[in-house]
Amino acid sequence: MNPFASVFQTFSDNTVLAFFIVFGISLVIGVAMALTYKAVKKGEVYTKFMPIAIIVVPLAMTTLIGLINMRNIEIESDGYVRVALVVSAGVALTRFRSDKLSMLDMVYLIVASTLGIVLGIGYFMYPVIVAVVVIATMLIAHKLKFGENKDGVYTLKYQVGEDLANDEVFEKAISEHCSSYSLQSVRTIEYGQLYEVRYNVTLKKGDTVKALIDEVRMHNANLNVTVVISEKN
Repeated sequence: MNPFASVFQTFSDNTVLAFFIVFGISLVIGVAMALTYKAVKKGEVYTKFMPIAIIVVPLAMTTLIGLINMRNIEIESDGYVRVALVVSAGVALTRFRSDKLSMLDMVYLIVASTLGIVLGIGYFMYPVIVAVVVIATMLIAHKLKFGENKDGVYTLKYQVGEDLANDEVFEKAISEHCSSYSLQSVRTIEYGQLYEVRYNVTLKKGDTVKALIDEVRMHNANLNVTVVISEKN
């Protein structure tokens, strides 16, 4: 048996067995990715249905594509069109967005969906290799804290009244706690009664977010001040 050949070709006389082989592998990969997701997200808040979704998505894709193979639809000529439509639909299913889903969540769903599609076609060795590499990469990156905000880069947003909108005062306050800062946007809120100003800032070594917030609040009449981790481009 060639591990890099489609099991639907290898077991062309028993497509039901071929289907259950790829379905079982899909289940194992889904569970492994779900456990990886939980390990990476340990200590963080995440949407409770995500681990279940990571298991179910590849099973759904495997079932959908596997059904085509079980009915002996050849992947050629007009068959290519059928498979292309199914693949497009499968990827589209993972493109739903929600405020509760992060970019990392979407990565897991897209990878799980893609592996399920490949398994449904009958190629089990390719998704197994990819799954091992992806899981190892995720765990190693999590262990090394790769990509985390280690440089103290944040986005500072504060509200200020029109009578207090003095850039020099706030830039001086920000410079007390930040090694670098750059103005990103200024917009009116509350029907023009207030301004919302946004800076990208880098905290000085040993400085804290609380100290920065307290400094800004001293100059904006105690209006709202928000500091969030900035996504670097």
